[in-house]
Amino acid sequence: MPRFDNAKDLEKHLKKALDALQAEVLITTQARLGSAAVSPVDTGRLRSSWFAAEGTSSNEVAPEKENSPNSDATNLRVDADKTYHLTNNLPYVQYVALEGKAVSKPANWFIDFMNVTVPRIQNAAARVVKQEYEL
Repeated sequence: MPRFDNAKDLEKHLKKALDALQAEVLITTQARLGSAAVSPVDTGRLRSSWFAAEGTSSNEVAPEKENSPNSDATNLRVDADKTYHLTNNLPYVQYVALEGKAVSKPANWFIDFMNVTVPRIQNAAARVVKQEYEL
């Protein structure tokens, strides 16, 4: 573990680690939601419509016939002091994700993702950041 003789240097080091942790969780969560293994796929538009945004939720949706996963989270300069949203604004996303109406996935696919997969993503990101920043 690095040694800090100055409290400000320690503070900067920990801030960078927190920023990295938040970025890793956001990027990985978006990537997983954009995968056919997680999101139901008919045309692919639902899995392409997970958008990341700083401060307030994005109002974007993937265009018709878009079937490649969105990765806009990778372009954000993540700051752990800020709030980030990962949203999907397709008119039918609630019907598919929360009401369990996906034909190609179990009814609880999204709830399971939030309750099981997201904590795993967070734990894995914490391990990576802990090693990278020698915490």
